[in-house]
Order: sequence, then C-alpha cells, then structure tokens
Amino acid sequence: MNTRQIEQDIHQLVSQKNYPCIAAVQALYRKEYVYDVYTEFGSGKSGTTLAENLIRFKHKQQTEKLPYLTYFALFPQDQSQTESEFEAKLWNELSAAATLDSRSGWDPQFSDNPEDKNFCFCLDGSAFFVVGMNSVSSRKSRRFPYDALVFNLYSQFHDLMQEGVYDNMVKLNRERDMRFEGTVNPMVEKYNEEWESIQFSGRQNGPEWKCPFKKGLSFLTAGLL
Repeated sequence: MNTRQIEQDIHQLVSQKNYPCIAAVQALYRKEYVYDVYTEFGSGKSGTTLAENLIRFKHKQQTEKLPYLTYFALFPQDQSQTESEFEAKLWNELSAAATLDSRSGWDPQFSDNPEDKNFCFCLDGSAFFVVGMNSVSSRKSRRFPYDALVFNLYSQFHDLMQEGVYDNMVKLNRERDMRFEGTVNPMVEKYNEEWESIQFSGRQNGPEWKCPFKKGLSFLTAGLL
C-alpha cells in the first residue's frame, strides 16, 4: 500500500465531523503523527520491530516536546473478522513487543501483572495507551479499513494535565462522542482510568474479562512466535 493511500485512510478517519478524540484531531491538524506498516497481525513476528519503533517514537516525542504526537502501527493486509479475533491478535502483538524488547522495563505508575487492573502495556520504562482499530468495530470511531494499533505515551496525558487542558479535553471528547455515535463509549464511561487495558481493543468487555497479555517465556513457549 502506498503512502498516499495510508495518509488518506488516516485523514478520512480523523477528519470526520465530531470525531470524538480531540487529541487525534490535533495530531492530524499539527501533522504530529508517524506510522509504520507491518504484516501478519497477531503472529508476533513484528514484535521486535514494533518495540524498536515505539521506543523511537517515545524518544522523538520527549525530545521534540510534541504534545499530540501519535504513532500508528498499520497492518493493511490484515482484516480481523470479529472483535474477539481482533482483541486476541492485539494482545499477541503487544505481548511479543514487550517480550522481545531487551531494554524493557515497567513504568512505576503501573503494575506488570496482567491480572491487576492497574496493569498497562509498557516498553523501556514507559506506559503506552493503545487504541485498537479494525473494520468490524462496534464503535464508529474505531472503524478502520484494516487492523491498526494507535499509541500514545501516558506521559503525554500527564503533560496535558500539567498544562490544565486535559480535563476539558476529556469533557469535549465525551460531548463529541455523543454527537458522533449517539452514545458515550461504554468502556470509557464505565472504566475510565480505573482499568486501562480493558479498553484497548474497543470491544465491549464485561467485568469478568481477563487481560490476555503474556509475559516473557510464557509467551514464547505458547508457540505464538
């Protein structure tokens, strides 16, 4: 897939009227986004490359102080058929990236235990918020022509809080979500900042949900790489 088509896909998603993510709109407007193309979503074969690119993204964001810089990991050849399939593949990719990053450390603000609600995906000592996108998402704001993962650093949210704009941004997100979808995202409304990982895939999971993240050798021995 050529660069022009990828840029068009991202633009068509975020430029929709009342698109509910203000940060994404700002990233598009300011041209503060980067992306890479991957293959075989869910196989874990891109784990090392994804980890390296995310750490490069982290350093770019922190060095250049770009508040809305966003990273897109795109899988143009892959289209999950169900939200359950997409969610399973998403966690395979994140598990592979964390397992194969030899520099991996954990953000001290979060747990490294996927059974803990305070767990969050981390690389190089920093936590990332992940937004899964796919063609069969039940939320229009997460609907994309093919499988994709969108990343931001949690430190970006903290910086926006320090500047006094984060709370108002969250309020605007929900107002726009109502206009865009007709309802506020139930996962965000229910879990907010109390359980980050349950929100990553976009699937409407219940309180019995277990995070499928696999740490270290348990992932390697599961035969997913």
